[in-house]
Amino acid sequence: MTHAGLSRYTFAAVIVFLLALLLSLALLSPGGQAAVRPRGLWKLGLEPTLIVYILGIYPWLQKRFALATDALRPLFTEPEIVDKVHARSRRGEVIAMSIGAAFSFWVTSSWRIDETWLRLYLVTANVVLFSLMALAIFDGVERTRRLARVVGAGLELDLFDRQLLAPMARWGQTVALTFVGGICLSLLFQSYETLHSVRSLVIYSILIVVALTLFFTSVWSIHRALVAAQQRELTVVRQHWTLARSAYKRELAEGADHDAVRLYEPMVVLGAYEARILAASTWPFNPKIVKEVMASLVAPFLIYGLKIAIGRLAGSA
Repeated sequence: MTHAGLSRYTFAAVIVFLLALLLSLALLSPGGQAAVRPRGLWKLGLEPTLIVYILGIYPWLQKRFALATDALRPLFTEPEIVDKVHARSRRGEVIAMSIGAAFSFWVTSSWRIDETWLRLYLVTANVVLFSLMALAIFDGVERTRRLARVVGAGLELDLFDRQLLAPMARWGQTVALTFVGGICLSLLFQSYETLHSVRSLVIYSILIVVALTLFFTSVWSIHRALVAAQQRELTVVRQHWTLARSAYKRELAEGADHDAVRLYEPMVVLGAYEARILAASTWPFNPKIVKEVMASLVAPFLIYGLKIAIGRLAGSA
């Protein structure tokens, strides 16, 4: 869209108009309605709807990603290193879209349809849709990988001030919810026959696995950085505790009871601080975010189960 000089709204409108034109030609062509009837006009709206969904939700993803990277910037001695996560891999994007387009031919088999205009509509819609889906997966994985690389370059983290890291968890949550939303939206257009197939199970399983993987991968690098910060804190505290203990034992051995009591206080303080360090969470999110992500995954399974149950009841009626 950037190279074409179009806004995302214009681009989406052009795609939808093109698909609507092809679908209209399919319906108006001789025998077109007979070819469309077995599939259902409602189901033929799946591809344009998901295309608009992907193009419409992408700016929200960009905003969440920008918040995540901006949160990391103050934690680096060289903030400009964060700019590296915004670099683009055009070759990778083209490869991802090509794989998605090729995958659409295997999954949909729309190129086998006899009616010319309907075949042209479905092939075009599926190629665009699966290309965008592959690009979305690649973009999410690539952004997460680059964030992990930047975090691995070294962060000045405060174990007890993890508020700055919340946007990182929100980014992973946003990506997961985006895929879950797309899955639920597509399920509404599917019939029992299409859902009760190996191809559908493969597609939806891949999307759910990708959603979970991106969520946990996005926060795993921060978790490792927090674990490293925790270990550094523990090392310092234990060194001071060992010194305080040695001084305390030395005073006890020399019989200086008054000084021994005075030296006992640092040991108590350092021991309490060590307990606080060990109790500190090393995950950049609160349990609420995890519960929200897990709860959102119930929706696709619920919709899928209802569709299968309704289809079986209708078939046995």
